[in-house]
Amino acid sequence: MSAPSSTSEKSSSIWSVLNLIIGSVLGGAVLLWVLAFIFDGLGSLRPKAKAEAAAPAAAAPAAPGAAAGTAASPAAAAADLPVLEITIKPDAANPLAYDTKTISAKAGQKIKLTFTNTHPTLPQPHNIVIGKLGTKDKMMGIAMGAMTLVDKGYIPDSPDILAHTKLLQPGTSETIEFTVPAAGEYPYFCTFPGHVAIMNGVLTAQ
Repeated sequence: MSAPSSTSEKSSSIWSVLNLIIGSVLGGAVLLWVLAFIFDGLGSLRPKAKAEAAAPAAAAPAAPGAAAGTAASPAAAAADLPVLEITIKPDAANPLAYDTKTISAKAGQKIKLTFTNTHPTLPQPHNIVIGKLGTKDKMMGIAMGAMTLVDKGYIPDSPDILAHTKLLQPGTSETIEFTVPAAGEYPYFCTFPGHVAIMNGVLTAQ
């Protein structure tokens, strides 16, 4: 009668050992997973913090250089432009008009303008007065008001004038140099009395 009892106890002991082994394996696996998670998390956090701290430091010195490069670009481009040389004279068909009524230039470009006052049939005194950007209507009024400025060659005193020749007698010429500082339209006129309405033109800078 004692044999079955002994067999049952042996079976129970085997399952107890197996349960202990399985529990140990599972517990060890869980412990390893937890440790791996903790160390992996700490390891990934440390380099990231260093990288984030280093990134602004590396980016900071680059900002002034980039700004300087942007600011220098238009000046460098203008410096590379060739001097624009133009010769203007009274129109052959209408001596009270310029033969060149439109001029195209680049913003920042230097202009060398020669006005040659020669006309085969109707020689008269003339000049060229270049107004600043967008002053066409204002300069027309200023030119009409300059009719009494005989001693100044009919050149008005105005801050809206960019450049001008003196009043040139027939058969004479003058060369002036100036720079158009920005894109836009710059009017030019003859301010000798009665000429401004017809003897005018526009210099366009792009």
